[in-house]
Amino acid sequence: MPEERIDELRGDIDRINQRLLALIAERQDVSVAIGALKASHGLPLYSEERESELLQTFREDAVRMDIDPEYVEELMRVVLEHSRAAQRRSIRDQS
Repeated sequence: MPEERIDELRGDIDRINQRLLALIAERQDVSVAIGALKASHGLPLYSEERESELLQTFREDAVRMDIDPEYVEELMRVVLEHSRAAQRRSIRDQS
């Protein structure tokens, strides 16, 4: 029945969502560690060049994976913004 198949696919989506959240949490932890290292060495947290390179790579990967590159760039811009915010919070909290 279609309902059973839909439930099965929704279960797949739920498992994927959990993996995505775990990866986002792991990425944020690494980003905060990078921010701490940069702060301890007097380096700026934000690198326009690095972000541009990342966004270009995301777009290229999206095209290769047949995903809308605009969607991927928008999504990853949000991830990057929140990573910077987590870095700032961590540095502020350690002060």
